[in-house]
Amino acid sequence: MFNKQNKIVIMLYGNVMLYPPAISLIECLLENEYNVFLVSEGTDQLSEKIRSNKLFQCYNVVTKPGNSVVHRISRRAELEKQYNKQLLDCVGDKDILWTINPIILRILRKNISSFANRHILQLYELMESDTLPLFKGSRVFKFSIGDIARNAWKNVVVEKNRAYIQKVLWDLNKVPYVIPNKPYNFDVGEQTSDMEKAIDILRQERRRIIMYLGVMDADRNFAPFANAIERVKDQYCLCMLGKVDQSQIEEFNSFCSKYESIHYLGFYNPPHHLYFLKYAYMALVPYAPGKTSNNTSPINALYCAPNKIWEYAGMGIPMIGTDVLGLKEPFEKYDIGVCCENLDTKTIIETIQSIESRYEVMSKNCRAFYDHVDLNQIINRIINE
Repeated sequence: MFNKQNKIVIMLYGNVMLYPPAISLIECLLENEYNVFLVSEGTDQLSEKIRSNKLFQCYNVVTKPGNSVVHRISRRAELEKQYNKQLLDCVGDKDILWTINPIILRILRKNISSFANRHILQLYELMESDTLPLFKGSRVFKFSIGDIARNAWKNVVVEKNRAYIQKVLWDLNKVPYVIPNKPYNFDVGEQTSDMEKAIDILRQERRRIIMYLGVMDADRNFAPFANAIERVKDQYCLCMLGKVDQSQIEEFNSFCSKYESIHYLGFYNPPHHLYFLKYAYMALVPYAPGKTSNNTSPINALYCAPNKIWEYAGMGIPMIGTDVLGLKEPFEKYDIGVCCENLDTKTIIETIQSIESRYEVMSKNCRAFYDHVDLNQIINRIINE
């Protein structure tokens, strides 16, 4: 058994507020009385409930902004210095190191082998290979993420199929543990002033709201659904909340402007994004498997494991999705949503109508699906087994 007098040091590259499942992990660990030390950006934006917990400590990673080559090189050096200093200074002999996302492994690669016997490696995405570029776009200079995974004490992924695939791809001795991307709770906090405009739009909307929460990535297939909802815009509208990459803002705004049925409501730090779900009637999970640009596998979206399905289910909101295995399995097993086998307008409208005809049953099933996973049990088992 892990001694709770020791720490679990979570190291995450980037802003923790962009990783709702990481926040759920922190909440679960604190609720189970583990000492947590978080190293990431954005720690000052965490909820007061987390930051004021006597078991929680953090180091907020800060770098200077700038997009020039000199700035990027300088920022990378500063990041490596800060993260590795925290690794060496904060992770004691009996502490657990818990890493999240592959870039943190690249940053810590020179020192991480010393912590292999207490390293939990968790990835939210399915990686394409067991090597990753040392520099963005590099085809020559790489490091082995597979070696780090094989030497880690335990590996964790977010979906059962991914666990078996990752075991084979990385030649692991054991199938990785699975922690579903389920929110630990629905404590959304107080409404903030920047939410008021979006909430007013939702309150004034008289049509039934189909909602999408999440990033606006290339593997999200919005257009077919937008086209279909536009055909029934007297009854339904599509409300979208999430982060749009700076380089794609113009294209995304142009896309939204083509449809009278679309409201883009902006991005809100978790858990505030959950506040908007009270206005949703149905929800959208539009995954499109294929080639990616961020070193994830082309089948990453095929075995998607979105935190969104747990967020929607926890609020009793039936879902419309694309025909991918990561959605098809829970949708059919628990009757919480319908996958569109074809993405033509007629099929999508018929899918919406089919959910309408069984709405109350599916809404009840959503809540049962949410309740069937116990994060406390899973995470305690990973730490103590």
